[in-house]
Amino acid sequence: MKAVIFDFDGTIADSVYVWNKVDRDFFARRGMAVPEDYVDAISTMSFYNGAVYTKEKYNIKESVGDIMEEWNTHALEEYENNVRLKPYVKNYIYRLKIGLATASNPEFYLPVLKREGVMGYFDAFADGSDKNIRNKDFPDVYLLCAERLKTEPNQCRVYEDVIKGVLSAKSADMEVIAVYDKSNEGRWEEIKAAADGYIMDFSEI
Repeated sequence: MKAVIFDFDGTIADSVYVWNKVDRDFFARRGMAVPEDYVDAISTMSFYNGAVYTKEKYNIKESVGDIMEEWNTHALEEYENNVRLKPYVKNYIYRLKIGLATASNPEFYLPVLKREGVMGYFDAFADGSDKNIRNKDFPDVYLLCAERLKTEPNQCRVYEDVIKGVLSAKSADMEVIAVYDKSNEGRWEEIKAAADGYIMDFSEI
């Protein structure tokens, strides 16, 4: 392996709780509970595509832009002030040529990387702000990150926490290591089986 590509939410950042809270509050304000399959459906979508899906699927009267602004308002404070990297992540990335491939937008992940003191260690970014990148049912974001790292896909190792991401990165001929997160506990055995290896946390490497 010549380069490592990380997913962000749930893989190197303890941030999934933010979106769970945003989802609960968003639907509660409309007199609804979070639909059972909602989180799984949008977990690999870009921010924009997730808003389009939510509006169309649940007949939300607000515009896609208004939905995104509402999500932003309730999530940014957590990312800017409270979200932390998972234990031992810093110890690992200090020595690597690394990229970040995430469905998140820069306004969420950049404050965390800057506050945690690791921003300068990342050599490339690919994220959900690029409208040309399809969701993580497809390997677009990983391939773009590898291209920006100037590294062939089969020389990249990807760390991911969701099954769609694992399968997509594998389809791009990349080695994939699954990362445990509380949010993926229900599908952990499936995720482990699909990946080339797995870790419970970064102390293992």
